[in-house]
Parts: sequence; structure tokens; C-alpha cells
Amino acid sequence: MAATSPEEAGPPPRVAPATIPDPETTGSVDGYGFVPPIVPLQDRDYLPLILKAYRSGDGAEAQILETKLTQPASLALAEWFAIRSGAPMGFDRITGFRKAYPDWPQTAQFRRRAEEALVAERRPSAQVRAFFAEQKPVTAGGRIALAFAYKTDGQDQEANALIRQVWREDSFGPEWESRILDRFPGVLAQADHRFRMERLLFKESWGAAQRAAGYAGKNYETLVKARTDLYRGKKKAEKAFASVPADLRKDPSYLFSRALYLRRANKLAEAAAVMAQAPRDPELLVDGDEWWAERRLVARALLDKGDARTAYQVASQAAPESPAQQIEAAFHAGWISLRFLKDPAAAGQHFAEAEKVATTPISLSRVIYWRARAAEAAGSFREAQLLYERAADRPTTYYGQLARTKLGQPIALRRVEPLSADERRAFESLVPVQSLAALHEINEPELVLGLYTELAQSFGDPGQLDALAGLAAERKNARAALIVGKLASQRGFPLDMHAYPLAAVPDFEPVGEEVEPAMVYAIARQESAFNPRAISSAGARGLMQLMPATAKETARRVGLGFDLDKLLADAAYNAKLGSAHLGELMGDWKGSHILAFASYNAGGGNVRKWIKAYGDPREPEVDAIDWVERIPFSETRNYVQRVLENLNVYRQRLKQPAPPEPSQAGKDLTADATKPVN
Repeated sequence: MAATSPEEAGPPPRVAPATIPDPETTGSVDGYGFVPPIVPLQDRDYLPLILKAYRSGDGAEAQILETKLTQPASLALAEWFAIRSGAPMGFDRITGFRKAYPDWPQTAQFRRRAEEALVAERRPSAQVRAFFAEQKPVTAGGRIALAFAYKTDGQDQEANALIRQVWREDSFGPEWESRILDRFPGVLAQADHRFRMERLLFKESWGAAQRAAGYAGKNYETLVKARTDLYRGKKKAEKAFASVPADLRKDPSYLFSRALYLRRANKLAEAAAVMAQAPRDPELLVDGDEWWAERRLVARALLDKGDARTAYQVASQAAPESPAQQIEAAFHAGWISLRFLKDPAAAGQHFAEAEKVATTPISLSRVIYWRARAAEAAGSFREAQLLYERAADRPTTYYGQLARTKLGQPIALRRVEPLSADERRAFESLVPVQSLAALHEINEPELVLGLYTELAQSFGDPGQLDALAGLAAERKNARAALIVGKLASQRGFPLDMHAYPLAAVPDFEPVGEEVEPAMVYAIARQESAFNPRAISSAGARGLMQLMPATAKETARRVGLGFDLDKLLADAAYNAKLGSAHLGELMGDWKGSHILAFASYNAGGGNVRKWIKAYGDPREPEVDAIDWVERIPFSETRNYVQRVLENLNVYRQRLKQPAPPEPSQAGKDLTADATKPVN
């Protein structure tokens, strides 16, 4: 699963050794002793009725029932659900919730609901401006309303600047397009229309892009038609490109379309030559991330063809906008420099650039580890040692674990210092924390996860996050503990115990080739986040996300009766079949974790293709770390790394012995990964 985007790092965590008792083995929340408030029987009776009324669209009945609630936490919970569920609510009621419960997480969804109500009720310009004085609009409707308010109050400069932003960045239908053009005559220039056209093309909003092209000029309409034909796979795309006027053939939109066409035709050198003509100015590219996505495909395909020099040029000339894609582009340029062009100096510069924008432990450990590899290749062994040590400071990440292997260090799990007694009492007094108890009482597991998520996103204190995860552990809610632990870890707060919860996989009697329990946990954490009722868009089911056909065939081979419904209804049955399937894959690939995990995600057929293309990572002459990075599917590449890191952490959590080889994946990694730094 794709990794999430980087979070802003918070204050330095208060790190303590991982010697505090584990809640799942002691029965307490690491000494918190959290005693949930008693939810009055009356509230426990009425809350389900209130939620049912909102779900059925009967908001009036729900509000009548809310008057029966006796506790502030119960009323806050009911109002939170009303806002969250999309029930019709006025602006004053939504904003009143924030005033009444200031310690409740103020999510983007709350803000969107408030802005939608503000626009729908056509509030006066003064009120619109006052509302947005505290925080910029987060919706297109909010931005349009504020621009119109500026215009009404005679602040034309502010109005014009904002409406240009709206026109370029937001999506809306022809009615709003006409209203904006009528209200702001002469304000929007051709550059604004071209920018809007290009952004809509990247979103594949063909009709809206055609309208924007009409405002930009007739020639752009021809360009949009050519690009639309290309995306839709029409055979006449080449003819459509030929019809694009000569003066637009240097336009970035034409260049992008042409490069895409050539890459699909496997004319990689020509695609690279077209990309070399592209500007790096975000104003002209419009969506640098989309450009990078296409560049990445071309660069990797060129690597597969053996043209590393051109692949490097394609990757190094990228100009993505988001931090996540900036890291990816710089990493690719550095990796190609180091491993294929044997230029550690250039590689080190690219990895250092990536580190400047990296914030999450996964991203930081990756680029710092590769900085160390570049320094080592350049003969700067002291610098390499220091960089490996920095990467090793993230011991639950794939590259942090590789760095620890390099340094001969074991994986050490960490946790933060718990709240003091006074801090704990303050935490327990928070209305949303008390509302969690009510949600647990009325058996609303998905809403429970929603509130845990919102609280984890809003808390900035590591002790509060630890207490929140501890509360989930006390409730034996592994899914909630995982959510809190992961969100905390992404911000640099090492809640390692909670991010890798135990008691998440039910006991089962193994069938077929047995695999270590840590492997089952590692897969389940990545596949379903321990949700036994998860169903993927592809139809994979349950804790281990088994495809029905795979589960049926596995059951036949191990002599177990197959029951489709039990894949969702019985987590132990799902885990038993998933474990058996893993055992078969480990046997098929002769103990290779890398190949087994890649097969679990992408299928054995793809893995065999990759072995043919990149070599066998089990062989000593093939660098297994490079092999994983060469996996062409981004999802599978990330999947293998995440499951490998999960495996090593769960070996620690379950107190399982490590494999004989001190490596990331047993026999998978080459000796290069374990050589000490000189």
C-alpha cells in the first residue's frame, strides 16, 4: 500500500528505554491505570438511537433525542457524528460546536462543512471575511466566497489575486465559471486559462479542460483534443498531434503529451529527448509531480534497457512540487549515479538534497542510508560511519534496520516518557477522550477508529499520544493502537510498542508448511492494518487480504474445507489460510523473504519476470537491496520494504529468535550489506 505523505515533525520526543511493561502482557496501560468514565445508562440507551436517526436522514428526530443526553461527552459525541456524517446543519451550529468543545480535534472535514454552510447561507461579506481571518479557506466554495466578499467591499487587489488562484487551482462546473467571468471581467489572463486547462488535463477532466482551452485560444483547443485522444487510447493520436500548430509544439503540454506517447510506443530515447526540452518552472509545468511520475517511468525503463546515463538525465532534470515527490526524484538521481554510473560524489549531493525535505522516519532513514553508501564508495569512511549511525536511529524502518545490520547493532524498540500523574488527569478530563469511552460502550468500532485517528492527528505531545495508544491497548483494540502508533511515528514520536501491537492475530492451528508467527503479523499489519473485515478494491478479503481464488486453491492443497464467508467472518480461519499460503511461497522461493513477499503482493509471474530482468536476489553477485529498489511497481517496492521491517520488529515483539544470518531478510541480502565500515 502506498505510503502516506510526510507529516511535519513535532518537538523532540521524550525517549525512554523499552523496559516499561507491555500492556498486552500485563493487562494495564503501562502504569497509566486509566479508568474510563462511567457512561450513564440513559446515555448508553439514547446514543445508538441518535446515531441511527442521523444515518437514516432524520436529523429532526436525532436532535430531539439529543435533549435526553445527560453528559457533555455524550452530547459532544452526538454532534460530532452529525457533522461527520454529513447531516444537514447550519453554519452557526457547526461553528458553535467548536466554541462549545475547544479541545475537540478541528479536522479538515469540520472546516469543509462550515465553509459549505457559509456559502449555502449567503452570509454577509463582513461575516465571510471575519470567518476567514483566522484561517484561509480550504474549499473552492470558501475561496470563491472570500473573493466575492473582497470584491463587494472594494478590495479589488485582494479579490483579483484570490480569484486567479481559484481559477488555476480549483475545480467547479460551467455555472461557477460563468459567474466568475461575469464578476471579474478582464481579470483573468491567457496564462490563467492555460494553467487551468493544463491542470484539468492532468486530472483527466476532459470537458472542463476543453472549456478552459476555449478561453485560452483556438490553438489550445486543438492541443487539448490531441491530448484527450492520447489518454483515451485512440489510434488517431499521432494524426491529432500532427494537427497541433507549430507555435504550440514547444508548449509544456504538448511536450508532456508527446513524451507520454513515445514512452508508450517504447521509443524511450525519443521520449527522453522530448523531456529534455521541458522547462523546470512550476508556472509552466503546472503539475511538477505528474511530470515526475512520467519521468520516473521513462528513467526506470531506460535503466532496464541499460542506458543509465540517459536515465540519470531524465531523473535529475525533474522538478516535482510536493516534498514526497522531491524526495523520490532526488533519490532516483542519486541511486542511478551511485549504483549505475559509479559517481558517488554526485550521488551524495542528490541524497543530501533529498534529506533537506524528508521528515518521516521512513524517508529520512532511506536517504541517510544511501548518503552513507555514497560516502563509503567515495572512501570517506568516517563520514559513512556517522551517517549509518544516523540512519540506525530509526530502528523500525527498513533502511534503519539495514544501517543497524551494517553497524552490527540489534534492533532496539523505543517508547516515549509517559505522562505525569497531573498530565494524566488532564488527559482523562478531555471531552473527546471521555467520548471514546461512550463509543466503546455502544459498540461502534469504525467510529471509535475515526475518533482515535482525529485525536492522534491533533495531539502534539508525545505523552498524550502514548496515553491515547495505551487506552486503545487497554481496550484490546489493536487497530486503534496501530493507527495512533503509526501517526505518532510519522511525526518522529517513537511509539514502537503501540505501532506494532500484539493480540492482533487470533490463535490458530497451522496447516501446511508452518511459518514464523512474526511473518503472519508482518503481512497482516501491512495488508489490512489488522482489520478482519477489510475488502480491497480488487476483492482481497480479511486479515491477510486473500483473494478468494487463492484461498480456495490453498485450502484444497492443505486439505482444509473452503468457506468464502469465513474469510471475513472468522479471522482465525483467514490467518490459517494466509499462513499456509505464505508457507507455500516460502517453499517456492526456497526461503527468500523478498521473493515470497513480492509474490504475495504482485504474483509469482511478475516476480519471475523481475528475476529474469534483474537477476536472482538470492545469488551473491546480485545486490538484494538494489533488487528491491528495481521492482517496477511502486506499490510492490514499498510493500516488500514495509513487510520486511515489520518482520524484524515483530521478531522482537514476539521474542522470536532472529534467523542465523544477521540480515534484513535472512539469505536475501548480500555480504555487502553486512560488511563493517572501514
